[in-house]
Amino acid sequence: NDFFVAQLSELLTRYGQIDEVWFDGANGEGPNGKKQEYDWNRYYQVIREKQPEAVIAVMGPDVRWVGTETGYGRDTEWSVVPASNLAQNQIAAGSQQQMNIKPAGDMRNKDLGSRERIKEAKGLVWYPAETDVSIRPGWFYHEEEDNKVKSPGKLMDIYFNSVGKNGVLLLNIPPTTAGLIHSVDAANLKKWNDWRTALFSKNLLSKAKLHTAGLVLKKWKKMPFWTTKDEKNSIATFEYTLPKATAFNVLSLQETIALGQRVERFNLEIWQDGVWREVSKGTTIGNKRLLTFPTVSAQRLRINILQSRLNPQIEQLGLYFNEKGAFE
Repeated sequence: NDFFVAQLSELLTRYGQIDEVWFDGANGEGPNGKKQEYDWNRYYQVIREKQPEAVIAVMGPDVRWVGTETGYGRDTEWSVVPASNLAQNQIAAGSQQQMNIKPAGDMRNKDLGSRERIKEAKGLVWYPAETDVSIRPGWFYHEEEDNKVKSPGKLMDIYFNSVGKNGVLLLNIPPTTAGLIHSVDAANLKKWNDWRTALFSKNLLSKAKLHTAGLVLKKWKKMPFWTTKDEKNSIATFEYTLPKATAFNVLSLQETIALGQRVERFNLEIWQDGVWREVSKGTTIGNKRLLTFPTVSAQRLRINILQSRLNPQIEQLGLYFNEKGAFE
């Protein structure tokens, strides 16, 4: 522990700003019969002292591993979970067990934060999910994999299924043996960024009329958000009228997570042939929820918060048109 703390201190003081310290649950111990007793609290204290803004991940108190290295998160992802999820023995048990064998398991179907899961909990913690994946087949650079770099479309699909599912995306980009990012990786990253920037540059709702019946605009530390006028009302409808019938195929929603995560179920409807027709639906929102669906065209639409823990608090609503079609 003394040796490790010395290494950790050096890393945290000689290499500029550190944004995250990842303690992997795969520790590689056991085959030789020896077991290390890790002085976790001491590690955390060093990090808080030397890099107070750094996130401590996985075997730590700030961010948890989503449970797969595919880059794809849960359809229902709660950042508020029972405090038992911090138990390090459970984290290690669900992590990679053998050094040369990648974890084949997938814990995305595991229910972590539903009402059924939290009602018996002895305590709750804010413990959001981090979704990790490499732009290449593995974590390190190999020349023979230059033709296996993830495409801009694949990266966009991963983005929608990680960041767009209330997660944090950790995208591994391994340097070559020369210490450079390979040209193929760099080119695909730029194309992906250009695509993402263009897609979200035009929010179609910015020119739409919002019908605010039952809603009120409030602020938290100068950050505006919409909520229900009746604080006991856990459902809400955001009905918009666009200047004209417009094509769209992407929905973006964000909650004011500084005040908690609340929404459990929502949907998107369009007014078509005299009736409201459901186009897409989802469960949790959290920091960000992105939905894609076949292109539709409408002038009237509504986003319904159908179930929420207390009154919903919505920070951002966005409607976009992806001109390029399918991601992959």
